Amino acid sequence: MMTVHRPGLATSFIVVSAIAIALWLSTIVTLGALGVFHVPAGSPPLPTLIAIAVPPTLFLALLKGSAWFREQVLAIDPVWLVAVHGLRILGAGFLVAYALGALPGIFAHPAGWGDILVALLAPFVAVVLARNAAFLRSKWLWRFHFLGMLDFVGAVGSGLIARHLLNAGYDMPTTGALSQFPLLLIPCFAVPLWICLHLAAFYQIRSARQQARDDSRQQTADAVPAHP
Repeated sequence: MMTVHRPGLATSFIVVSAIAIALWLSTIVTLGALGVFHVPAGSPPLPTLIAIAVPPTLFLALLKGSAWFREQVLAIDPVWLVAVHGLRILGAGFLVAYALGALPGIFAHPAGWGDILVALLAPFVAVVLARNAAFLRSKWLWRFHFLGMLDFVGAVGSGLIARHLLNAGYDMPTTGALSQFPLLLIPCFAVPLWICLHLAAFYQIRSARQQARDDSRQQTADAVPAHP
């Protein structure tokens, strides 16, 4: 029977991760208070895009360059990596802002409903994974995390389209609410962290599949009788 062997999650990794997240949050709050994320309605939101890109870029660099970091990523509970996306129900705030006239529908609907879909799926996927460890290798788990990433791509893309339409003279609410508290915490703080969690899950899935292939080859080799 094929199993997934997991090392223990080091306390140092948990502490360092908590400190890094706290520092990122304080950075975003400080920059937000200084108005760094405010840009003209028709201009690309470069500060927000940079905020979204920085943590995943650092995560991928560490994943590539540090064997210890890769080991710790594999030690994270994959069920938790799914269940935590239930918090994306916070994306419903985009729909509330749209209803209040604070966000354009072309952004709020794909971003809000995409987050809600992922949030509603998360507990069901987590239960299946908790009951069946082999589900870690399944295409359905990969598709769940791909859907979560696709939601972010759609949200960023629709936000950029909304800004382009505003620049072209269309009459609609701006996306300025995304540069103000509390909504700015979603794209600038929560989204890059959720992306990192998806990347961690993809790495776990790939590693579990590779281990399954290695175990299968080993079992095949063991089954071949040795010649005298």
